[in-house]
Amino acid sequence: MEEVRNGLGELVTTFESSEPFPLATDTQAEIEAHISGILRCLGYDTENQHFDRTPARAAKVLQAFHANGNEAELKAILDVSFSDEHDSLVQVGPIKVVSMCAHHLLPVTGKAWVGYLPKGKVCGLSKLARVVHHFAKQLTVQERVTDQVADALVKYLDPKGAMVVIRAAHGCMSLRGVEEPNALTATSAVRGVFRDEPDARAEFLSLMREGA
Repeated sequence: MEEVRNGLGELVTTFESSEPFPLATDTQAEIEAHISGILRCLGYDTENQHFDRTPARAAKVLQAFHANGNEAELKAILDVSFSDEHDSLVQVGPIKVVSMCAHHLLPVTGKAWVGYLPKGKVCGLSKLARVVHHFAKQLTVQERVTDQVADALVKYLDPKGAMVVIRAAHGCMSLRGVEEPNALTATSAVRGVFRDEPDARAEFLSLMREGA
């Protein structure tokens, strides 16, 4: 339950601090109109002082979760790499995961661990966090984000292997349906040496546990 509370706190902080995606003014107005309609359908008085600015606030929140399929942005994140002789595991985590479930439009919050085994090329450590944010900060599913991060590392860094683990709390599990607020979902993606060699996976998981 504590992890769920912490996750929701991170989500609120992200909403408040994120720069909204610059939608066109007419698009912003359209989103607000739809939200006003939904509130009225649910029986709320949108003229009430507690709801009169809700459509604008909600539209700003949703802007932060715009569809992100921008390959140029991803390339800009990982295209800056350095030639290096380091040939052991590089791992960063836990990395904040803030996402929105594509199925129910409910928050998904958690942590990611990202690692790769270089093959003559490394990237800045902050880039690994930025790749997670790039894929997670939209309407999506955890399984897809996990695979996308691993595949991006393989594509742009050409490592001997890459591995990603994400553990997250899902609003669709805690606020509806089975209502299991303590349940966490874990997903992994393994590529290259991490898929083929148990010792490599074991090292990744060991470092992950130490830094959890």
